[in-house]
Formats: sequence, C-alpha cells, structure tokens
Amino acid sequence: MAKRAYQSLNDPQASEKLQQFRQVLDEELEHAIEGHEFKMVYIGIATLALFASVIYLAWKF
Repeated sequence: MAKRAYQSLNDPQASEKLQQFRQVLDEELEHAIEGHEFKMVYIGIATLALFASVIYLAWKF
C-alpha cells in the first residue's frame, strides 16, 4: 500500500496561508455573529411591542 505524501507543516507558505485563512474565517464569523445579534434584537423589540399592544388592547376593551 502506498503512503500519501503530505506537505510539511513547517513550510512557511503553508503557515502563511493557514494564518490568512484563519483571519478571513474570524472576520466572517464576527460578521455573522453581529448580523445574528441584530436580528435577535429586532425580533425582541418587535415581540415586546406586540405583547404591549395586546395587553393594552385587552385592558382598554
């Protein structure tokens, strides 16, 4: 059975590419988290307004 030849982990180009990949991944993850937080805040405020409206209408009528 033939062994696979793997590129050395000490290769400077591989290390640089891995570092760039991690940086891009961190940026994309941070962007996704911020987008999700914004959506959750929007949903929370909309839900609060809806419940306040229902309570007000139930109290008024």
